[in-house]
Amino acid sequence: MINIAILAAGQAITDASDGSYPLCLTEIAGVPLIERQIRACRSVEDARLIVALAEPDMRRFALGEVIALLAPDAHVARISEGARGAACTALMMIGLINNDEELLLINGNEFLDVDFAAILQHFRSRDLDAGVVVFPSIHPRYSFVQLNDEGLVVQAAEKRPISKNATAGFYWFRRGKYFVSAAQSMIRKDATVNDQFYICPSLNEMVLKQARIGAHRIDEERFHPLKTERQVMHFENVVESRLTDQPEFPLR
Repeated sequence: MINIAILAAGQAITDASDGSYPLCLTEIAGVPLIERQIRACRSVEDARLIVALAEPDMRRFALGEVIALLAPDAHVARISEGARGAACTALMMIGLINNDEELLLINGNEFLDVDFAAILQHFRSRDLDAGVVVFPSIHPRYSFVQLNDEGLVVQAAEKRPISKNATAGFYWFRRGKYFVSAAQSMIRKDATVNDQFYICPSLNEMVLKQARIGAHRIDEERFHPLKTERQVMHFENVVESRLTDQPEFPLR
């Protein structure tokens, strides 16, 4: 069993003229983002899907009903206001993830055009304790990992380019409890960035315990950040182009 958590409770791109709907409902070529993310997760066998949503958005936009229609077997985690970053959001699901099962954390404001199952198999085949997806970038908007000669993570940083290995919001842990322990240790040390607790720096706590953390590289074109209206428009152009050129192989 693997628990896959889509962290979709963070800040949203809102458009008051269109009802100020949250980012997860933003339609890309007519398909809501959350539907695309759920489809991407379906390639993983024996998975339990968890969708973390902001409680105010659930009340206002009936997001619970939306998820029930898209994935009747999914668990919806209500995230109260005031969560200080993605790591805190994930820890609010501690009853579901603090165990010996695999855990995959996916950022809800990014989309990866990749085969999730193939990447997970790559991590498992290397006998890793954790794994991250990386792409080439030096822009300080991202989080980063530094790798040694074996391709293992030796340092992680948020909003600080310590290498050209930017992370793509895809974090796998061989045991869910590995993440929980690391994140709790990070929080006890008050290792915040801009007063937020991010997931990537929690890997440093695992490094201190000599855990094996690997990386899977993808091309930059496979990573689609969706944190601004411009980025959403770019992703929509990519999808529409794919539908025109290869209608039988659209993005998930």
